[in-house]
Amino acid sequence: MEWLLVAAALFVSFSNGANDNFKGFATVWGSATLSYRQALLFATVATVAGSLASWLLAETLVQQFSGKGLVPDATTSAPLFMLGVASGAAITVFIATRLGFPVSTTHALLGALVGAGAGLGSGDVHFDQLAGAFVLPLLVSPILAAVLGVLA
Repeated sequence: MEWLLVAAALFVSFSNGANDNFKGFATVWGSATLSYRQALLFATVATVAGSLASWLLAETLVQQFSGKGLVPDATTSAPLFMLGVASGAAITVFIATRLGFPVSTTHALLGALVGAGAGLGSGDVHFDQLAGAFVLPLLVSPILAAVLGVLA
């Protein structure tokens, strides 16, 4: 089971990298500021640096995306739940990326948490926690960013 969990986590990383890696650097390539190879290398270095920074700084996000509070604690500690979340999110991001659909790894993880939580154990998903801790920030953050952008 441990090898399956490691493989699923690596698949999430691969899918996320394939989806997100070049988004921030498409402009420098499209404007011919950097060659394709240079932009890809720059994007890869930035992605690795960002993942290392998040590994050191993002303990709160790790706690939030563990499912604690969203589903019963007994469910979150089950290896099958972890495998379901990781593989569900990875497959969603991978397929959407391959098909050219817009996709968010955050939304894929959220859907995987709810899906794995509903499918395993008692299926008890705390929708009030889902609304307050996940959905509300996802709805408010773009509005807040737009307001702050206009003010800046």
